[in-house]
Amino acid sequence: MKEYLSSFDPRIRGLTGTEKQIAAVAKAYGAYYRRIPLEDGDYAMDHTAAIYLMDRAGKFVNPISLQTDDKVAIERLQQLAAS
Repeated sequence: MKEYLSSFDPRIRGLTGTEKQIAAVAKAYGAYYRRIPLEDGDYAMDHTAAIYLMDRAGKFVNPISLQTDDKVAIERLQQLAAS
């Protein structure tokens, strides 16, 4: 996970755990994930790609998906900043 995440912004955090723990977190955030076996024995992960907006207390507020209209995304950010 550390090596994989080194390709991204350092503010991005990767979490892992048991299958049960991962499933619980995915459910809490409405995230989808699926392991896809590759021919060479390795695997890829298909998963939700979104920005998760959190309030000052760290509570999940809203997602912004890649398909979210820019105006809607800005409104969500402004609402969060005002709260």
